Amino acid sequence: MKVQSSLKHLFISQTRLKLINTLFYFPKEIYYVRQLVRLLDEEINSVRRELDNLKKADIIESEWRGNRLYYWANKRSCLFPELVSIANKSTGLGFKLHNKNESLGQIKLLIYSYKFITNEKKTEDDIDLIIVGDVSYKEIENNIKQEEETRGHEINYMIMDKNEFQLRKQKRDQFIVEFFLNSPVVIIGNPEDISNL
Repeated sequence: MKVQSSLKHLFISQTRLKLINTLFYFPKEIYYVRQLVRLLDEEINSVRRELDNLKKADIIESEWRGNRLYYWANKRSCLFPELVSIANKSTGLGFKLHNKNESLGQIKLLIYSYKFITNEKKTEDDIDLIIVGDVSYKEIENNIKQEEETRGHEINYMIMDKNEFQLRKQKRDQFIVEFFLNSPVVIIGNPEDISNL
């Protein structure tokens, strides 16, 4: 079952799901109500009601600034890592790569670094994501370029097949070791695939 259809069954309110995807895809951004109404293409009362529900659940935070009430993802919430992961699986690059799997080839694993998924500052050498599988490099590059435009910065990534991934793990490749020491998040595949591939 695809991520989007799974989430539709999990979340009763489509407005709530859209809010989670928006607020947690860019967890450093802040939004006011009318801005969210436009972005989500939902009724203002529905957006306000779901913002109130998320606030009561301590999933988001809010603050008045001038005459506007702003909302953003609550990084201290115990659900923050999971919601950021859900947002990155159901929107943006993760969603595109998951749903274009056949034209891209076969992606066994798509793994984001924690800094990438939370839009934290990184060094020039940090790897943002790793793709493992037999894929079309040109297709991946096109999708990465679109994501770079959305995020407003260059994305450092590695593509390798299953054999190269195994070899790099066995040899304790510096890039792989550093990547996995920084709490990566599996977007496509399962965490156990990291050791099983």
